[in-house]
Amino acid sequence: MASRSGGFWAAVRRLPWNRFFAGIVAGAASLVVTLIMRALGLGLFLPEVALDFVITRIPGSVESFFIGALGEGAKGLGFVSALVGVLAAFGVGAVFFRRIEAVVPRRWAVIAVYTAGYALLVLFLVFPLLGAGFVGSQTEAGPALAGLSQFIGGWIYAAALDYFLVEVAARHPEGFNPSRRQFFLGTGVFAAGLALAYAAFSEAVVQPARLAFASLQDLLDQEVTPTDRFYVVTKNLIDPVVDASTWTLTVDGLVAPGSLVLGYAALQDRIQSGALPAVDEYATMECVSNEVGGNLIGTAKWGGVRLGDLLQAAGIEAAADWVEFTCADGYTVAIPRAQAMDPATLLVVMMNDAPLEGRHGGPARILVPGKYGMFSAKWVTRITAIQGPYLGFWQQKGWTNDGPIATEALIALPADGAVVTGAQTLGGFALSAADGISKVEVTTDGGATWNAAQLRAPKDPRLTWVIWTFAWTPPGVGVYRVVARAYDGNGVVQSSAVAPPFPNGASGYDGVTLYVSG
Repeated sequence: MASRSGGFWAAVRRLPWNRFFAGIVAGAASLVVTLIMRALGLGLFLPEVALDFVITRIPGSVESFFIGALGEGAKGLGFVSALVGVLAAFGVGAVFFRRIEAVVPRRWAVIAVYTAGYALLVLFLVFPLLGAGFVGSQTEAGPALAGLSQFIGGWIYAAALDYFLVEVAARHPEGFNPSRRQFFLGTGVFAAGLALAYAAFSEAVVQPARLAFASLQDLLDQEVTPTDRFYVVTKNLIDPVVDASTWTLTVDGLVAPGSLVLGYAALQDRIQSGALPAVDEYATMECVSNEVGGNLIGTAKWGGVRLGDLLQAAGIEAAADWVEFTCADGYTVAIPRAQAMDPATLLVVMMNDAPLEGRHGGPARILVPGKYGMFSAKWVTRITAIQGPYLGFWQQKGWTNDGPIATEALIALPADGAVVTGAQTLGGFALSAADGISKVEVTTDGGATWNAAQLRAPKDPRLTWVIWTFAWTPPGVGVYRVVARAYDGNGVVQSSAVAPPFPNGASGYDGVTLYVSG
């Protein structure tokens, strides 16, 4: 047994660790450069391509589990995993450096072999396997920029390898040959680092944030959510940056002969002239991934034009029964024609009386009130009249293709777990896709009694949430569970059945625990 163990550790020590770790460092340098190029719109970033491949193929139920557990941190965990995998591949590639060096004795030639080998491998094998097409042809960057970024990344990788394995190796001919103790120590330190990082990461994101306000006045003041506090959810690691001066919107498909193509200035001209009448409306938007009581919800004043007016201007045909949206990041989704022609469905260019910001989908996005946010496509570049139904990006993964926002009451005041004394004003919002809200009820005694809350007149009785408040005097000290429920405009109470966000949106009564002290 001892001889076998000794043989194993001898084999471990003989592994080319110096080359492997040099490859990781060289790969990191390459990724930094290609990340900068990607951020500037000049190419592709390999870990992002790998992450997109996983995101588009992972089942919706699995994805929902990670989103529910980690929130937006799920995307961060996925990125870190992709990054580790790519860096490991860089390390493996460096293991063959000496063999190539033996066949190609000149340093510049070795660098050229590694540069070309890396770029060609990524462009003609890795990218197609990851769904990006040959030479990145299926990406927004296109073949030219994809090729440029990967050849530059390959050269950085090769040059860094040459530096570490030729110049540095010449100064340290002994190399890196770990003893068993060093191996265990290094492995332990690495594992401890991962454990600490995971603990910190989990502490930060494992509990999805609740909607909460500091005071009643804070709640009232944010009936319209400030733009900088409006939630942002996206499928992307790096969101597209769309320049309004070069942006165009194409309306095609089952429309009058030829496509309607509008630039941002042309769209504004039509709005100013009244050819496409300007519309302002208040509407609430909620992410389908929002947990009961969660903060992925907000209300804004939206400005733009009716989608129906735009489709009529394009000459939409009677045969078209669905309308598909295509976005600058490759995202697609569709809605039935009746929803598209609803006067409340907009092409939005303004948010809270300011031009729509890029992080919220600018220069133009779709707004579909009453449906979960995944139908309100951001960075829209193409609107296509089709015969449906059509399954978009999230729908292909199992999420609902109907998506009406469920009737719900959210408790946002006081915060869950708060310690309170004396009389309290409980408050929050209620929302429904079915003709607004008619009533909100609150219980503090486990459902033995339900008490009607006061409703404040909403910004729009059909499209926005309603602020509710309830004056409560605790009967004594102790722990109380406060639960709220809402009734839609037709008098139908929300579902009490507890359901996760996937696939139709979360449901169940919202509740908070309050600690009443003397």
